[in-house]
This record gives sequence, C-alpha cells and structure tokens, in this order.
Amino acid sequence: MNNPPSPLVIIVDDDQAMRDSLSDYFYHADYAVKAYSNGKDMLLELNNHHASVIICDLKMPNMDGMSVLKNLHNKEKKPPLIMVTAHGNISIAVEAIKNGAYDFIAKPFNPKDLQKMVDQAINKHQSENNKKNLKDHPLGGSETIKAFHNQLHDYASTADNILIVGEQGVGKLLVAKTLHQHSQKNDLPFIHVNCNLVSKHFFEKIFLGSDNIFNRSKNGFVFLENLNKIPLESRAKLLKLLEKNKQIGLNTQQHNIPRFICSVDKIQNEEKQQHTNLNKLCALLGEKILHVPALREHKNDIFELFNSYMAQSANHYQASIPPLSKQDVIALSSFNWPGNQYQLRKIAEQFVLLNRTIDTSISHLLKVSPTDMVDTPTQFNKNLRTLMQDFECQLITQAMIECSGNISQVCDLLKIPRRTLNEKLLKYDMHRSSFLQH
Repeated sequence: MNNPPSPLVIIVDDDQAMRDSLSDYFYHADYAVKAYSNGKDMLLELNNHHASVIICDLKMPNMDGMSVLKNLHNKEKKPPLIMVTAHGNISIAVEAIKNGAYDFIAKPFNPKDLQKMVDQAINKHQSENNKKNLKDHPLGGSETIKAFHNQLHDYASTADNILIVGEQGVGKLLVAKTLHQHSQKNDLPFIHVNCNLVSKHFFEKIFLGSDNIFNRSKNGFVFLENLNKIPLESRAKLLKLLEKNKQIGLNTQQHNIPRFICSVDKIQNEEKQQHTNLNKLCALLGEKILHVPALREHKNDIFELFNSYMAQSANHYQASIPPLSKQDVIALSSFNWPGNQYQLRKIAEQFVLLNRTIDTSISHLLKVSPTDMVDTPTQFNKNLRTLMQDFECQLITQAMIECSGNISQVCDLLKIPRRTLNEKLLKYDMHRSSFLQH
C-alpha cells in the first residue's frame, strides 16, 4: 500500500538561524519542509505547492506577518497560518487571529508545542475541507441532506465496503465518486462497473480475465453499480470469487484487496429465493449501508436545486434564466419527482431551452395539471399557505440572484421595504453572502 505523502510545512522567517532550526526539527519529525526568508517569495510560489500549514514570523522587513496573512486571503490555496511572535506582541497576535490566522506562538517556545499546534491546524483544515467539498454534492442544504453529508463524510474516512441504497436518479455514481475522493485511497484507481451491462458472456472477462477488476484496481476502489442487475447465474460465481479473495486476504494478511462500493435501488426481500445470492452479496460488500434520500424526502431543497440547474443550463447554452410563475412554483412543489434529481435537472434544462422561443410552463413539461396536483391533498401534503410561501421564497431567491445580493436593488425590484426583506431573508434562512458575485 502506498503511504500518503508527508504534510508540507512552510516556514517564513528572515532569521536564518530560526529557519534552519525549525526546518531541521520538522524534517526529522517526518514532515516535508520548505523555508523562505520573506513572505513575498513564499506567496509567489504558494500555489505551486500542496502546503499543509504555514509558520510565519510576525516581525520581518518589507512584508511582515500581518501583510502575509492579508495577502493569503487572495490566494487560491489557503493553508492555515501560525504566527510566531515575541512576548510583547501578544495584542497584535490576537488581531492576527481575528484576521484569519489559525493560532500564534510566542518566543521562546518548545518545538514540541509548535508541532502539536501544527498537527491540530492540519487536522482541522483537512476536516473543514472534506466537509466543504462533500457539500458540493448537489443534493441540497436541508437538515435531511446535512445529516446525509455527515454520514457520507464518516463513511469516506473508513476502510469498510459500502452499499449505497437509493432510487433511480438520486446520483449514486456521484456518491460513490465522492466516497473515493475523500478516502485515504483517493490517489488510487476508481474502477466503475455498471452491472446492468455485464452479461453472463462478459462476466469471466471482467471478473476472472487477466485484465480483471482486481488487477486494475491496484488496491483502490471498485464500484459495482446496479449490483442487483447481475444475471442470476453469475451471482453465485461472483459470491464464491469474493469469498475466496477475502479468505486469502485474511489468511495471508494481504492488503491488496480493493475497497468495494456497490449500489442497488432497494434491499431485496430475503424471502424471495431467487435473490438469496444477491442478499449474500449485499451482506458481504455492504459492511456499511448508505441510504441516499429521494427528492420527495427533502422537498425543501427543490427550489435551490432547480435554480442551480437552471443557472448551469443558462450558462451552457448562453441563455437567460426564465422567471417562474405562481403555477410553476406550485408544480415544482407538488410533483412527486419519481426520477429525483436527474428528472429535476432535465426539466430545468428543458425549461431554459424552450423559454428562449416560447412561453413554457413546468406543468406542461411534466405533462401534468397543476390544478389536479393542488386539488389532491391526500397525495401531496401541501396547503395553500405553504404553496404561497414557496412562491414568495422563489420570488425573493430570483430577485437576489438577479441583483447579486444587492439589498437596495432587491427592495426596488420587489417593491418592499428593507425591513420587510430582512425579515423574509431570516424567515427563509437566506444569506446575502450566498448571492454575492466573487
């Protein structure tokens, strides 16, 4: 197994003796080290390195530590910075933390204390990056999805095989790639096998041939999508093969067995005899089970997702984002979305494309009547007040997008007082920063 690279510690200090001393200490503590005599040179080269942490002296000629910290905000890569200060500069060090420094350490200091601080900074930064990147998974920001992201993050950090369970269209392939990306094996191959395409004639080539998935994975990941689609006669062979490889690995203490991620639409009924081997496969390859919520389970995310998909399509096709009518909002809110995010994305794309030339409604694209949907409360748990709130939320969201978060312009566009808008933003948990153009 390939060992992960040592974390890179960047040292910035104009005192050569201090640079040499810290460089020598961290080098012998198994860190990679890069040292600079001034902050300007370090900032110029920062994007060329995968720095884990920066140790920077506060008092330096030309560019002091505070200036380094301020310039760091404009950089693509922003590793945590630990400020080194003299005892008389504690107040400045506190100011540095307010401006984004991770922590400070006063001279003279014990190198072990600095190392402990470095490790804490690295671990916190990596954890925050993992959670931030996992939130890029396009599922939404509701409490349901936040809980899912937390579980996804926890599972990514383990070495267990994972069974992903979710309906068609929820993005199981993207979930699998996210698990790989944020695992300790993210530098190793990710082999994707769509079992829906694995006929019995190709089974031996994929699983037993010289170029089989075990050899190709090189101790990385194997994603068996639609595991339940493997032909019945092939399931017993696959089960026997996996059990054999697992036993070999246990007996010889080999660590070159790939980590498996599998996906199914649902866990099969164990009482059905024809699914016995499938259940055994799921049990063997699903040490942990990850349920991906269907879109109807987090309907609060529909407008955020639909706006995002419309923006992507508008950008791709160089088109404007069409406004949603009251009936469009009702249709989006009330529809049950059997195709989940995949269907929502396709409707958003069609809505953008067709509205370039003709007025098209969401209900027309869904081939359903919005009146029928609103008039069937037993099927849709939506009352008039909730639907109106959805519409109001959507109008404010579109106005915030159009005005790039400019509150005064949004108030003028919606013809409402600033105080009313602020109350609405608080009510719908909208944050102006989310709409600012960067």
